[in-house]
Amino acid sequence: MIADTDLRPGEVTVDVAPPRDAALYFIGRIRTPWTSRLDTPRQGSPEGPVCRLEIFDPWVPALKGIDFYTHLEVIYWLHRSRRDLVIQRPKHEEEKTRGTFSLRSPVRPNPLGTSTVRFVALEGNTVLVRGLDCLDETPLIDLKPDRCVFSPLSQQQLQGADGT
Repeated sequence: MIADTDLRPGEVTVDVAPPRDAALYFIGRIRTPWTSRLDTPRQGSPEGPVCRLEIFDPWVPALKGIDFYTHLEVIYWLHRSRRDLVIQRPKHEEEKTRGTFSLRSPVRPNPLGTSTVRFVALEGNTVLVRGLDCLDETPLIDLKPDRCVFSPLSQQQLQGADGT
């Protein structure tokens, strides 16, 4: 997609009612090197650039212990995505269309993004990670240990992390 308003042949939109039934707290902001959807990777890479998860007050104390894990799940709001497509034509499939719920496209009714990232470091209110695939200044919704790669650091690293 070149612009947020462009439709590919075969794509279908619907009228969307204003949101009314949920409230989210953005707990921070994601800082990445990408300012354009065209430049943003389709999927993050563990060898990708270091990105920053800047956590807002009052959520900073919730970072305690985050450095115990090697991989994290990052949940974010794709704030520049369309929300009205129900049928899409994936970029790599010239003739086929698919329903939005059968794709990992950022264009969806509730544009939530998720990435499994590799923990790099914790610096004050900022978590450094590798493996993101979102635009700079993307709102951060949540951060949690990865459920599939739930791998605490070694006991020696844990003892050093809490100062004992």
